[in-house]
Amino acid sequence: MRVVGRFPDQRQASGFIDSIKNAGFDRKDLIVSNPAEDKHYNSLKDAAEDMIFIKSERDGLGDYGSFADGVEGLEGRTGIIVAVEAPKHSADRIRSIMEQSGAVEIVRD
Repeated sequence: MRVVGRFPDQRQASGFIDSIKNAGFDRKDLIVSNPAEDKHYNSLKDAAEDMIFIKSERDGLGDYGSFADGVEGLEGRTGIIVAVEAPKHSADRIRSIMEQSGAVEIVRD
């Protein structure tokens, strides 16, 4: 399961990342995305040459976009998106750390 939070600025997102690592979660379990810095491309070839992007099971060949576009409820929102992949029993703990770090929106994905 994933818990996804939207933070208004980089300082708060960084604070959350530090806190979640101190709570015993590994950096490899996190996805961080800043939709404001995501670019739009005319072709998949252009996108592949300029950036590394994450494919998910919902993506078809030739589909690409920001990570936030794939999280229901966060499409088109501004801020820093941080997702934590963790066992279901850890979700409430992660949510609490997100709230303490200043997340303005939290969803389970």
